[in-house]
Amino acid sequence: MSDEPERRIPLVEERARIEKRVVERNRVTIRTAMTESQQVLSETLRREQVDIRRVPVNQEVDAIPSVREEGGVVIIPIVEERAVLVKHLVLVEELHVQRKVLQEPVQIPVSLRATEVFVEPQNSPNGEDT
Repeated sequence: MSDEPERRIPLVEERARIEKRVVERNRVTIRTAMTESQQVLSETLRREQVDIRRVPVNQEVDAIPSVREEGGVVIIPIVEERAVLVKHLVLVEELHVQRKVLQEPVQIPVSLRATEVFVEPQNSPNGEDT
């Protein structure tokens, strides 16, 4: 070992550092506008109409007839008991119910609104167009 004291030589040390700053590059203007357009909506409406006719029958029957349908007509029997020396069922009348489907086109004007968006570039603050 040597008698000389140990010598140290300081070295230069580099360190890296990152700095950030805000730089305004571009500007835009955003505006909206409401538009309105007129349209006509078309649709066919459906409704049913019922016609009822009273049809006299006046016929004796042994049992109450059931409701039946003939040719698109619903027939509902109406009976009553009549006192005679003997009781008989008499078919007094029938109600004939017929359905009719009616259709009529309709047109309804409506207003529809929509929002449009416009984005417009502006000059940058340092005078350059981007």
